[in-house]
Amino acid sequence: MRYLGTMLLIVIFCFSFVGVSLASPAQDQLKQTVDSILVVLKDPTLKGEAHKKERRATLEKIVDKRFDFEKMSQLSLARHWRKITESEKSEFVVLFGRLLKDTYLTKMETYTDEKVIFLKERISKKKAQINTKIINKSLEIPINYRMFTQKNDQWMVYDLVIEGVSLIANYRSQFGLMLEKNSFEDLINKLKKK
Repeated sequence: MRYLGTMLLIVIFCFSFVGVSLASPAQDQLKQTVDSILVVLKDPTLKGEAHKKERRATLEKIVDKRFDFEKMSQLSLARHWRKITESEKSEFVVLFGRLLKDTYLTKMETYTDEKVIFLKERISKKKAQINTKIINKSLEIPINYRMFTQKNDQWMVYDLVIEGVSLIANYRSQFGLMLEKNSFEDLINKLKKK
């Protein structure tokens, strides 16, 4: 029994020493994305207003690989998604994806030397929630990522909960109210203006 306890301690030590991650694939993949974003934000050659366009383009490429904007669009429109044509769906995904990227990246671009801490994860079959916190000297901002896995074992973000508010639930509520009174075309035109 004593031998077993010693072996267990050695195994735990070895795992922590060689840096083997004990996090889930969902958290590992999200961490790679967040780390890539932070590398871009800390890059001195991409700082400032003069480099905003180049910085944004680089950040969008990173985000596009981890965020499923079609799923986010579908969830935000809820029952209205079934009522629109395939071409309307495609247009909505592009416009809404642009809005979501802008919302997320604008928030991220305000950070300078903050740390992103991965707090906990909840995995339930093909879904996960990874709780993180952005910490600086004066405040802490919780951002929770809701994810699902695809057939190729890629974990994709389908919702963000920023400071306790679900981005998708917020937009679902707004879009639902708009579509009760206005047409889908009106919604598309509003997204184009944003």
